[in-house]
Amino acid sequence: MQNLDDQLINKYENLLLKAQKYKMPEREMTIFDTALKNHHENPITELLAFFLDPNEKHGLGSSFYNGFIEAIKYHEKYSEFEFGEILRVVTQQTTDKGNRIDLWFETDTALVIVEVKVHHIQNNPFKDYVSWGNKTLAVINKAQPDSQDQKQLVTVILSPLGECSQDCWVGTSYSELTAETKQALGIQIIQNPLNKWGIFARDFLLHLDSFNDLLETNMESLKFVVDNMQKIQELVQLRENVYKEIIDHINNSFQIALGDEYEAGFRWHTWNGTPALRFVGNNWKYWTETVLNLHINNSPMSCSITIYIDNHTDEIIKKVKQALSRGPYSQTESWYEKNNKFWAMRWELNQFDLNEVTKQMVFLHKILNRVELERQ
Repeated sequence: MQNLDDQLINKYENLLLKAQKYKMPEREMTIFDTALKNHHENPITELLAFFLDPNEKHGLGSSFYNGFIEAIKYHEKYSEFEFGEILRVVTQQTTDKGNRIDLWFETDTALVIVEVKVHHIQNNPFKDYVSWGNKTLAVINKAQPDSQDQKQLVTVILSPLGECSQDCWVGTSYSELTAETKQALGIQIIQNPLNKWGIFARDFLLHLDSFNDLLETNMESLKFVVDNMQKIQELVQLRENVYKEIIDHINNSFQIALGDEYEAGFRWHTWNGTPALRFVGNNWKYWTETVLNLHINNSPMSCSITIYIDNHTDEIIKKVKQALSRGPYSQTESWYEKNNKFWAMRWELNQFDLNEVTKQMVFLHKILNRVELERQ
């Protein structure tokens, strides 16, 4: 590979320094990231209903209810409205037409219908929801003492961005709900820090916040990449050239060390988003190989070297371990993969040094080559 002049190196270093400030911070993982249906609306609705009800066994009082009400009050229409206390919470309510309302709750002064959205399409039968709400509200108000004011119908679409395209409905965003709820929840957590439901509720709020991360576009980062696309592409090409140099260097070293009896083969795989460079002998009968895994997410870059012996026997493993014991590299714990089809051993290197890596891989590959040639 052609050597880079100092001016070009400085250009790339400056670009990388500028890119650092656009690096996206790693989002805190929640228990919901492990759920199979973490983007579906029903689990969100059921959890929200659970936390909204102060009579449930979470021990968090009215934290979620108070937070939700404050979020609704962002709209001028309800900014001065007094909702009072929550009386009951219901999910998956079936209307006369067979449609299902996600969530509704009754307060001292209102019947609140909530449609929970994860995706932006709002094609639900909203008019039917309102019709059911008015009918239910009429029954509730009829039972009210004459001295009390009539309750009102409040209809809310809860979505990641708080968008609302329906008449007579208001939109509340996840971030508005979480911001207000966190304030109310904070006092409860301080008073009872060991409450498991407090920890669970915090994770639930973080999960709702994560939808904004998925939907929002970081325009500054976008502009930086667009403005520097050519330079970035040059860096990408430089990285690919370096990968090729590493592969060629190791394969050439194998060929020199093993001679004409060895036919170099190579496969590129990816392990957890990192390059796994798999070196094999094309003249070998089995899929025995030496794998160099580059830990490109570490700084400085580290790596690991793994050997796999296909279709092994106890005698083969014994010979390999004897050969390893005569070398400079301490043996590590071995294991089996693919229902014992492969025997494996791995060495972790804290820092990538091509010469040292090649030296160790040549030593290991010689052992594997001997194993494969003896059983042809």
